[in-house]
Amino acid sequence: MSAINLLFERPAPASPHLVFGETGVEAVPVEFTLHATLPALGFVAHVVPLVDASLAATLPALGFVAEAEYRSNTQRPTVGQTRSPQQNAQQHLTGNALPHQNSGHSPSGWEAFWHKVTGQPAGIEHHLPQVLNALPVRTQQQFQDATPAGTQAGFVHQQATRAALRQSGLFQDAQGVQPGTLFLYQDGSKTPHLRTGTFQQGRGEALLLAGMGFQRATELRAGWWQAFQDGRPPPPGIFVPVPPEPEVCYLPTAHLLFEVHGPASPHLVFFCEGRAPQPDPQQTIVVPIQRVYIVINNLALRRTSDNAIVPAFGMSLSLDVGSWTWGFSASLPAQAQALVEPQSQPVELSAWVNGTEFRVLAEQVSRERSFGQSSIRISGRGRNAALDAPYSPVQVFGNANSRTHQQLFDDVLTFNGVPLGYVIDYGLEPWSIPAGVWNHSGTYISALSALAQAAGAYLVPHPSALRFKVRHRYPINPWAWDTALPDFELPAAAITREGLAWKEKPTYNRVFVSGTEQGVLGRVTRTGTAGELLAPMVTDALITTAAAARQRGRAVLGDTGRKVEHTLRLPVLAATGILEPGTMVSYVDEGRARKGLVRSTQVEAQMPDVWQTLGVEVHENA
Repeated sequence: MSAINLLFERPAPASPHLVFGETGVEAVPVEFTLHATLPALGFVAHVVPLVDASLAATLPALGFVAEAEYRSNTQRPTVGQTRSPQQNAQQHLTGNALPHQNSGHSPSGWEAFWHKVTGQPAGIEHHLPQVLNALPVRTQQQFQDATPAGTQAGFVHQQATRAALRQSGLFQDAQGVQPGTLFLYQDGSKTPHLRTGTFQQGRGEALLLAGMGFQRATELRAGWWQAFQDGRPPPPGIFVPVPPEPEVCYLPTAHLLFEVHGPASPHLVFFCEGRAPQPDPQQTIVVPIQRVYIVINNLALRRTSDNAIVPAFGMSLSLDVGSWTWGFSASLPAQAQALVEPQSQPVELSAWVNGTEFRVLAEQVSRERSFGQSSIRISGRGRNAALDAPYSPVQVFGNANSRTHQQLFDDVLTFNGVPLGYVIDYGLEPWSIPAGVWNHSGTYISALSALAQAAGAYLVPHPSALRFKVRHRYPINPWAWDTALPDFELPAAAITREGLAWKEKPTYNRVFVSGTEQGVLGRVTRTGTAGELLAPMVTDALITTAAAARQRGRAVLGDTGRKVEHTLRLPVLAATGILEPGTMVSYVDEGRARKGLVRSTQVEAQMPDVWQTLGVEVHENA
């Protein structure tokens, strides 16, 4: 640190910055206090009467002695010396001694195991002479020039002797008479008429006789007419035309089934529906055992708005008991994007699989592109998806009046009292529901599902029509399936693939089913058991009668015990068609007859193959 005494001999500048000598270092401004003692100020005045006076004086310059301390805050380099304990070395020449002597010059080369060969030209050995003689190529003909020979015509008859023949006439010579010609028409006007001929004027052609009796033909253009249009590349897939079936009517029967509400008049009009008689639902359809099953598959996809053909590589359809509509997906060429791309609403398509029509909505469209090919994939649901979000609003459903369970289905499928056009095939035991019991908030389809679930049932959608079936999960108790009559009997020869998985569930034999605010408390027990294994209690607002409690309890007790989930893969036969969930089938599994209900159906169509895979629920030790 340095201390500097500063003595200012003249007034300091207004700026507090100080510059020292020639170093050019600008000091940092600091605050300091200056103490100074000034000399006393004296003046001489004369006392005179009071008058106004002014005094002007010049004070000497102010001087002071100040002590300032300068801190640079800079590290000073340390100057030191480095001492080495070595002394200066003396120069000394040192050589490198090599233990090897100089080698003698000796030419080196490569030793070869082969001796020099005699130069010989290399060529291709052939059996042809060195020089080929040029010979003209002659074309040999099987026929030589014919020798001109005259042709004479020989007659087997000799020259006949001339003889005059006389002719006798039975009539005499007629007298010349000039008859007159009578015309019924007057003289026509002498007006030149133009006649239009359909032929052009012929042109002269020379006749060339070359030993044949035909002349040169005149060129004539002839057109052919056919009843077919110009050919075009066929779309992907194979379409087999199905001959039209003869018109048939219903069979006369006293059992009348009304699908729609009839008029107020009691008069019934019967007409030909053009529909084949339906098989007896109590009769089992037996698929015969054959060495070869021949199935002619046909697949078609069209847009319902204009019936335009949508080319498809393949498609898939699926349905199970937990779904209320068919799932759909298809693979199309990229050129078909404009046919299925949605605008304001999804495009509705009509898919035909072996004579069964499915109405579906193309809700999602995705595109896939790989090297050399491009395709699109569409997926969606059946046309019943219009009853669900986002196409259907959320509403509040209820019953202001007393209604039956079956009538509530019809009430849901109305808008401001107007039916939506759907038909409900009710397959349950109906019961009465008091007013104000049911209250549900959701879409149309969620309300229908809640109504079906109350009775232990599910919805089976029609593939193409606006129609639902309401079916119980266990229309027949599983422990009575051995004596039940199945809908179809499938032989093992018709099943191409089979899989099974065991599933264990508690063996409940009793359950309590209760309503909520209004209803009954039902105790449902499996027949023939003591009811000692109690299932968890089930509550639902629609359990208002014993019929409701009994059907809901049967659904709970039916889904118990040991089950086998079978997977069967078979073609879409004409005798079976596409089997939907709820169908009871019977088949043979390794010599053991099994019987169960179809729980899921999946159809895979990849022309020329069409297969259906069934998920069948079978109960063991029921």
